Amino acid sequence: MAKKKNNIKDETIKRSPVVAVMGHIDHGKSTLLDYIRNQNTVDSEFGGITQHVAAYEAEHNGQKITFIDTPGHEAFAQARARGANIADIAILVVAADDGVSEQTKGALKFIRDSKIPFIVAINKIDKPNADIQKTKNSLIENEVYLEGMGGDITYSEISALKGTGVSDLLDTLLLAVELEDLKTNNAEAGSGFVLESKTDSKKGISASMIIKNGHVKSGEYIVSGFASAPVRIMEDFNGQKIQEAFASSPVTIIGFDSLPNAGDSFSVFANKKEALKYIEDLKKLMSEKEVLENQNKKNTFQKNKKNVFPIVLRADVSGSLDALKHEMKKIQSDRSEFKIVDEATGEINQNAVKALGGLPNSTIIGFNVKIKSDAQQMAENLGIGIKTFNIIYELLDYLKEHIVKLTPKEKIEETVGEAKILKVFSWMTKSGVVGGEVLDGKINKSSRIKIYRRGEYLGDGSIKELQAGKNKTSTVEKPQQFGMNIATKFEITEGDILKAVEIVEK
Repeated sequence: MAKKKNNIKDETIKRSPVVAVMGHIDHGKSTLLDYIRNQNTVDSEFGGITQHVAAYEAEHNGQKITFIDTPGHEAFAQARARGANIADIAILVVAADDGVSEQTKGALKFIRDSKIPFIVAINKIDKPNADIQKTKNSLIENEVYLEGMGGDITYSEISALKGTGVSDLLDTLLLAVELEDLKTNNAEAGSGFVLESKTDSKKGISASMIIKNGHVKSGEYIVSGFASAPVRIMEDFNGQKIQEAFASSPVTIIGFDSLPNAGDSFSVFANKKEALKYIEDLKKLMSEKEVLENQNKKNTFQKNKKNVFPIVLRADVSGSLDALKHEMKKIQSDRSEFKIVDEATGEINQNAVKALGGLPNSTIIGFNVKIKSDAQQMAENLGIGIKTFNIIYELLDYLKEHIVKLTPKEKIEETVGEAKILKVFSWMTKSGVVGGEVLDGKINKSSRIKIYRRGEYLGDGSIKELQAGKNKTSTVEKPQQFGMNIATKFEITEGDILKAVEIVEK
């Protein structure tokens, strides 16, 4: 909560809505915002997909609206949840040529968990294979009960690409917002939420934020978690420097002393002294256990029985780091895992290379960041690999392949065939000649033989000679009959089962 000043005036007024635009990847969320803003952000994102939470201001019929564009890729589930938690209302975008997908269901869950109202935009109605009725039915199947179909959830049929129906969608949005009675007291010190944060080698640490109540102005101090910054450099959503901002505005504050966590709340204080006292009080509230756990996560590299592959992560913004860490947990197996020994936003520099400290099988992974030339040279000298990516699913595909390549092959015993003894032709002390039939798979001359009698394991043997008909062979397969000279200290009888086993690497 923001620290309030004494004798605060009541300047409660209506504030503009903060709207989260959510839905499946490629269903047209960013295209819709591009049309509303009359800009082209889709082409500026690598792969044409949104990979960051971004906020913009727009106007419709003279009323300001703040939009939050959330990534649709499943790896950015946390970012979508963050967008829903910060917003006052959501637009669920569903493509008429695809209907409700798994990621649509995920977005719907975030909306419902956040307990915010939402409207539906059925997009891509201009597509030849668009099926609006089928899309509506898929929404009903997922308990999105639309107006005129047994429910009260409003919807608009649009083409974000051509602009068809977008004005009606915004009219519908503003009508829905009226019911929420959104208010702010502009006299209060500002409070809100962090959308994203990042580190720049020239500018330092910055955070993009949404103000939910009150004001932020130059000369004040802002705190999020244990991170703080003087409000000296504040920019609006267009990157223009401003001196003051009010509720519902997206702003960027530059000059934090550490990286604020995306999704955390922030509070504004009159001066540095008040801000630091708040941080000290907050630290006292943390239990000793929480402090130790936090330190261990960042500073220790513990060995365990798994194959552990050390990784240093660098990403453009903190939200990307969150997404990467979340997805990397899915990639690990019961035999191998990635261990993040260092993580940060910003370019890959020598500190990233040094963080690995000569650990074997280590890698530096960068997402939407550059590599400094001296870091590249140091990594090459130390034999440390650096891989950078601009599209998250390409990065995740690489990690899946990388963990398979690094994981040592495990030698396991595998049954390749099974046979039944039909006749014993002769038997000596430790070997004999028998005849049988392959019941399953195949029997190789090189296979080790396990002998079973009435389901009980007797012991092992080896094949000295294998014959199919009158011809010597190296393999017999189901349903062939065979003759075999087998060496074993266990005397074989008719009806015994032989299982052929081989050692394979997996």
